[in-house]
Amino acid sequence: MSKKLRIIELLWYGLGTLVIALGVVLVIKSTLGTGPWDTLFIVLARKIEPLTIGLSAIIMTILLTALTVILRKDIRLFLMAIPIVMVGTFIDFFDLVVFENYMPTGFLRFIPYILGLALVPLGGAMLVVARYPAGVFEELTLAVKDLLKISDVFKARMLLEMIPVIISLSLSWIWFNDFGAVNIGSLGFVFLVGPQLQMYLHWFKNIPFRRAA
Repeated sequence: MSKKLRIIELLWYGLGTLVIALGVVLVIKSTLGTGPWDTLFIVLARKIEPLTIGLSAIIMTILLTALTVILRKDIRLFLMAIPIVMVGTFIDFFDLVVFENYMPTGFLRFIPYILGLALVPLGGAMLVVARYPAGVFEELTLAVKDLLKISDVFKARMLLEMIPVIISLSLSWIWFNDFGAVNIGSLGFVFLVGPQLQMYLHWFKNIPFRRAA
């Protein structure tokens, strides 16, 4: 691979982490319901000071990385700590700086929600096709798919997305007597992120540095 192509791949990879973080924050700001794992990060940040949503995401996803390394039997996947830290940092940047005072109301909330719902799997697909370690949720999705011999990415992702919703609902009810960040919009992530991820991966099939997934 040429030096120019390597630089493009690195920029592509970094842009993927930025896209994921932007999508996550837009959905959070919509207040219509966040992604399943984000609901867990948010409830932990609400309960444990001085955790931010980004820092909570970093800590929890590093633990998930350890699980992914075990399932995939590839210690090199610990390098996923790099995009984890980048995404978590970008989440706090967008949440606490760029969109600090952004509070859409009424039907305007659907704009950041729909945009964010499209951006999160897009960023994930950008990481997956690069030859660097993908985001932990994408790698974990592939690991679950292989482990349980599931036929496609959609079913594996949907199964994976249901677990944090149950945990975050339980913790939110125990700690705050509410449903936390879980809302009707959370269903969009459970049922739509998998198909979108698969669609984006198909779109990127001719990327010159694409790895075999």
